[in-house]
Formats: sequence, structure tokens, C-alpha cells
Amino acid sequence: MLYEQSTQTLCTAFCVAKGIIATAAHCLFQPKNNLLPNLNDVTFRLSYGKFYQTSGINGRHTPFVKNNIAVGTTSFNNEPPLSAPKDWALIRLERPICRFGFLKVDPQPIPDLIEKSKQDKVFQVAYHWDYKHWQLAYSKPCAVNRDFDQIKWRFIKQHFIDNHELVLHHCDTGGASSGSPILTDTADGPVVVAINVGTYTRTRILLREGRIIKRLKPDIIANTGVNGTAFSGVIQSLENAELLASSEDMVMLQTELQSRGLYIGSLDGQLGRGTRNAILRFEDSQGLPPTGLPTKTLLRKLSEERVKPSHTLSTSTARGTAEPRPTSTTRSRATISDF
Repeated sequence: MLYEQSTQTLCTAFCVAKGIIATAAHCLFQPKNNLLPNLNDVTFRLSYGKFYQTSGINGRHTPFVKNNIAVGTTSFNNEPPLSAPKDWALIRLERPICRFGFLKVDPQPIPDLIEKSKQDKVFQVAYHWDYKHWQLAYSKPCAVNRDFDQIKWRFIKQHFIDNHELVLHHCDTGGASSGSPILTDTADGPVVVAINVGTYTRTRILLREGRIIKRLKPDIIANTGVNGTAFSGVIQSLENAELLASSEDMVMLQTELQSRGLYIGSLDGQLGRGTRNAILRFEDSQGLPPTGLPTKTLLRKLSEERVKPSHTLSTSTARGTAEPRPTSTTRSRATISDF
């Protein structure tokens, strides 16, 4: 169980290494009632029958708690392009309370997951607001699909960023089940294949002269999950990383990234979205595994290979013309809601 008191955030999380847990990124970085969860107060509770242990995020008593979190994204779109396939997070704990055991992440192609779901080998374990108090709920074997009666994959994939990482499933989800593991049975026991993150719906609206005059009841297409292929390679990197933990080092890192035209933000010594994305861009340019982590190894590499700015970062925008609007019509819109 992952919770934060001030925003009443409650999600599911699970151990993937002795000191690393996995969950949904929106449980940490999406505002709730206009407030962001306080990362210094986020607590992971791990139950062992009648006993339990708790731990906060490593570095929670410092300004560098974010350095101990690897994420797919901290920007969440509730309208296309939907960010569900990047909605994963890995957290280094303050104490390695997962030392008695953790779940293996075994990424598998979507066609394989669809076939295993037909064999009743895909299921989910999660907390639910509407279930017994703080007891885990087991989802009976559940379906994984890409095509649905209401809408086919060729249309669905247009709505999502990184759609190749998207797992659409019908496991029994509900409030607090975000971040829960989707598992499959193997000869050696259950393994994690994905993280449950939300629900994919299609909302129909009635327009008249360009104005919405009625919203029809949304159709629930499926629940959304992130394939293990999106985050499995980052687990060991986070577990073994020497993370930066001072303002001076973080400013040096930002300066090195800035000198290469990868970072255009302020030198504030914080791991914000711009700094994390700059790290990812550098890792990509060097053929390194994409982690977005501010490590001592990364800073040394940048310092040793210092170069003068050879280009500036530029952006481009695409403009299009709007089609004439009919006087009265119905239009569908895909949305995603998170728990």
C-alpha cells in the first residue's frame, strides 16, 4: 500500500528488488484537489500476514527526494494523446523492507499476453476502496485485448503516446488499484507483466454551432496498464545508482547539460521535468539505457567529455487548418481516468 496523508492519496505498489518498489507515476506526481502529494510523506506499507513494515522514500528528509524516483512521465494527459503507457514509477526506499522477497518483472509481447489471458493465466492483486479494510483483492483471471466491440486497435493506438507499451485489460480495478501488478502464472510462480494505471473511456458529445450542448454517458472500453518492457530495464539501474544529493552537484549537472543544448531551464539544483528530460536526451544520444536519473556516474561522464556548445535547442510547431463545423453533430472523445 502506498499512501500520503495530506492529499489522501492511496495506491497499490509492489516490491521489484530489495529496496525498490513499482507503482503508477500519477500516484506521486498528479495533483489531487489542486495539491501535489508531499513526496517527503509518502509511505509504503508492506504486510506480512498480521505484521507489517513501513518505509518512506529514500532521501525524504532532504530536498533531493525526487532523485530517488525513476518515472516514465510526470505530465499526465487526460485527453489524446493519452499518457497511460508512460505512467510508471520506480521508487528507492529509505529502508530495504522488501528483503524477504520481491516479484520478478518478466516483460512479454502483447500477443503473448492476449494468448495467456485466453488460458486464464493473467490476473491482478490490488487494494480497493470498496473492498475489505486494507485487505488485498485478488482479480479472477482477466482478459487482455487490443480490439473491442466499441472500437478497434487501429483507432485506439492513435490516442496514446508510446502505444506499443499499452496493455488494455479487463481485470477488476477500482479506487486505490492504481500501481497494482498485473501478473501471469509460470512454472516458477507468478511474474509481473504490467502495471495497472487507469481506465480508457470514450465520451460522446453533441455539438451545435461549435458548442457542446450535451455530454452522453461515457463508454468504458478497457482498463489501462503499462507493459513491463517500459520499466524493467531501469530497476537494476536505480538499485545500484550513486545518486546526486547536493545542490552543488545538481547545479553542475544542469550546467553540463545546458552546455550541450540539452537543458534550457534555470540552474536551480532540482530534478524537475526539464532536467530529467535533458538526462534522457543525453542517455539516448550516447546509446545508454534511458533512466533519467541524476547519478554521480553521469556527472563524471559529462565533466570528462565536456564540449563547447555546438548548437542550440530549437523547437518547431505544426499548424493546420480547422475543418468547417456542422451545425449539429455528435463527436466522440477518448479520455483516460486515473484512480
